Amino acid sequence: MIAKAILAVLLGLVPLAAAGWLVHRVRRVRSVSWGLATALALGGGGAAIATFLAERFVFRIMELSIEAAPGGGLTALLALLLFASPLEEAAKVLVVWPTVALRRLDAPGLGVLFAVAAASGFAAVETALIVLGSEPSPLRLVRAAAGIPAHAFFAGLWGYALGSRARSGTHWFGAAWLAAVAGHALYDHIVFGRGPGMLAIAVPMLLAMALVTWSALRDIAPSDGRSALPLHLPEPPSLREVRRALSRTDEPLVLRWILLGALVNLGAAIVCLGAAVVLARRFGIDMSLADEADMRSNGPLVIVAAALLTAFPFAGYLVARASGAHTVLEPALASGLAMALTVAVLSVTAPSAVIFVFAVAPVAFVLACGGAWFGMSG
Repeated sequence: MIAKAILAVLLGLVPLAAAGWLVHRVRRVRSVSWGLATALALGGGGAAIATFLAERFVFRIMELSIEAAPGGGLTALLALLLFASPLEEAAKVLVVWPTVALRRLDAPGLGVLFAVAAASGFAAVETALIVLGSEPSPLRLVRAAAGIPAHAFFAGLWGYALGSRARSGTHWFGAAWLAAVAGHALYDHIVFGRGPGMLAIAVPMLLAMALVTWSALRDIAPSDGRSALPLHLPEPPSLREVRRALSRTDEPLVLRWILLGALVNLGAAIVCLGAAVVLARRFGIDMSLADEADMRSNGPLVIVAAALLTAFPFAGYLVARASGAHTVLEPALASGLAMALTVAVLSVTAPSAVIFVFAVAPVAFVLACGGAWFGMSG
C-alpha cells in the first residue's frame, strides 16, 4: 500500500512539474501570477475528483467500461467519445472560465497557459487515482504515465482558441473544443482501452503532440535564440510560420495537384510498406502478429508506422517540387485526401485498422507539410 502511494505521488508530480516549467518560461516574457496558476491547478485537481466519481457511478449503473472487451471495442470508444472525454474537457473549461469573466485571460498564450495549469492539476489527481485504484504492475504504470501528456496537450488546444476569442473575437473555440474531445477520446482508447500489443500506436500521437507543443512554445514563450536541439539542428517552425505556410496566396488552388498529390502519397506509402515487409522478412520479424493481447505485436506495428511516416515527407517534397507551390497548402490537402481515402477503404475491408490510421495521421500530416516546406525552398 505504501509503495503504491509513493508511485501515485511520483507520477502525480510529473504534470505539476511540467506546468511549473511552463509558467516559469512564460514569466520571462510577461507577468503571470504564480498564485493564479496554483489556483487553476487546484481547481483542476478538484474537477478530476468530481469527474472520476461521476464516471465510475455512470459506468457502474449502465454497465459500461472504457476498457475494450473482446468484440466490445466500439462500445468502449463510444463511452469515451460521448461521455468521459466531453465531461473531463468541460470540467477543465469550467475551471478556466472565471479567468475569462474576470478579464485575466486576454491572449492565446495565456489561454494555453491557464488551460495547461488546470489540466496539469487534473492529470496529477486522475493519475494518482488510477494508480491507487488498481494493483500496481509495469503495464498499468506505463498506461498511467502515457495518459498524462494528452491532458495538457488537448487542453492547450481549446485554451489557445479561448485566448484568441478573448483577444480578437474569433469564434472557433467550439470547434477546437470538439477536436480536443475527439482527439483525447481516441488517444485514451488506444492507451487504456486496447491490449498491450496496441500501445505502440500511441507513439505517433505523442510525437505529433511534441512537435505541435514545440511550435506553440516558440510563439507563446520564445527562447533566447539558442537552439535546444543537439548538433545545432533547426527547430520546428512556430505556429505563426505554420499558419503563414498553410494560408492561401493570390494564386488559386490547383485541383489536379491535390488529386495527383494524393496518388503520390498513396504510392509512396505502398512502396515504403513493401520495403518494410521485405526488410522484416530478411531479419526474421514476423509481420503477421496482430493479437493486441500480445506485446510482440508492438514490433511489427512500429515497423509499419515507421514505413508510413517515411512515405509522407518524401511525397510532400515531390508534390511541392513538381507543382511549384508557393505554400504547403496543396501538398497538405493532398496528404489529407490520401488519408481520407485510406480510412474509407479500411472502414470496409479492415475496420479495426482505422484506429491505427487515425493515430498515425497527425504525424503523417505534419511530416508531409515538412517535406513540402523543403520542396518549396529547394
